[in-house]
Amino acid sequence: MTASQRPIRTTIFFGLICSLIFIPINMFFEITFFRPLFFRLALFAILAAYSLILASWGNKRRISVLFPLLFLFLFVFCQTSAPAFLLLSLGMLSWIRSGICFQNAFARSLGVEILFSIGGGALVACFNPHSTLTWALGIWMFFLIQSLYFTVMTDMEEDAVAPPLDLFEQARMRAEGILRD
Repeated sequence: MTASQRPIRTTIFFGLICSLIFIPINMFFEITFFRPLFFRLALFAILAAYSLILASWGNKRRISVLFPLLFLFLFVFCQTSAPAFLLLSLGMLSWIRSGICFQNAFARSLGVEILFSIGGGALVACFNPHSTLTWALGIWMFFLIQSLYFTVMTDMEEDAVAPPLDLFEQARMRAEGILRD
């Protein structure tokens, strides 16, 4: 990840854009017979786009997230239960983010993923979205919570943002530290 990428801000804006795009798509397909299928397809498209963004941030090839996305795509058509599909989507997001894109210590990643993925999904479920507008707000709220992942997992961002200092810059910083003391 380069210093020009800001994952917190980008995740928040991506969630806002996805929630705004979700409104007309869901309203268009609300009148059709296949509304649950298109609802799952819309959520899959959002997750697939976010997975590609995560792969580029993690300097991974985009094809590396293809298997989890294909696995989830099969369940778009096989699964009829919306809560089961949403829970599977949370699992796939966790697998893509912590298992493929940003590999950290397993215990730390597991705890953070449980907190933000399951916690974000539970918060959206407590919000009880039932209309197009409340689902759009739920999507945005979910991505607001997902942006917190990058504040907790700061080692990824610190390595990318802090450029290596040359010897003269290091000497200047040491001299400033001595003068302050």
